[in-house]
Amino acid sequence: MSQEDNSNIESLPEKARKIGMLTDVGQVRTVDEDSILAADLSFGVNSKSSDFRLLVVADGMGGHAKGEEASKIALNAISRSVIPELFNDVPFTELLEKGIQNANQDILDYTAEHPESSGMGTTSVCAIVEGNQVHLANVGDSRAYVISDDEIRRVTKDHSYVQALVDQGKITEAESREHPQKNVITKAVGIDTSVEADTMRLTLDSDESLLLCCDGVIAHLPDDDIHKIIRDSPDPQTACQEIVNMANERGGSDNISLIILSSEDSNNKEPEPPESDDATTKIIS
Repeated sequence: MSQEDNSNIESLPEKARKIGMLTDVGQVRTVDEDSILAADLSFGVNSKSSDFRLLVVADGMGGHAKGEEASKIALNAISRSVIPELFNDVPFTELLEKGIQNANQDILDYTAEHPESSGMGTTSVCAIVEGNQVHLANVGDSRAYVISDDEIRRVTKDHSYVQALVDQGKITEAESREHPQKNVITKAVGIDTSVEADTMRLTLDSDESLLLCCDGVIAHLPDDDIHKIIRDSPDPQTACQEIVNMANERGGSDNISLIILSSEDSNNKEPEPPESDDATTKIIS
């Protein structure tokens, strides 16, 4: 579903935002099946300059069926679909949807040529950022969050079994974290002949950061911990490293991947004194 008309968007005045990104195999898996992309794109066309960022997190699944190949195919397809079209007046969420659909077909083509890889697929959450305008698309249970000094809010909805139970009022969000089927997703890229992404557009305030992450982050860090780390870190790369470290300290049961686009005032942040912390994907087709 789409919520966007891309034309004549007015961006708020912005300062330079910073990007942090990290992917880690975790403590249990032997292969990192995740792929991430953070492309900072600047164009000058006919005396008009524009800055864009393309951010993609893809969490591959399939184990021996080469989930790492699926996530890499998704990154290639999304970037190939988006970057050449940025100045062609196509709504950005449509570009992201096209990229995900191309990724879906490319993965199906790969498994047709390599039958031993049958069953591989990937989740994806991706964004085109122009100034303070963020255009998002997601499939599966990789997530996007917006973080300010005061709060963290999830802006995507998981395509998962437990999310459906939450939507039906059968369990709470807190209960979904401990549900025995919390890793069962209901939609992924490369599994079915077609895929439909959820899309949206939002505006970041100057004090807000954007986080894209896979479920390997969510498995070990509740939202409050993620919020505190990003809020208190001096820069987004430090925040990425601290989140990965904490996920690994708490078990690292899956690959851990994330991208953080900082708030505009991140240059003025001073790290706060640390406080002590006590602190496998299936697919339904």
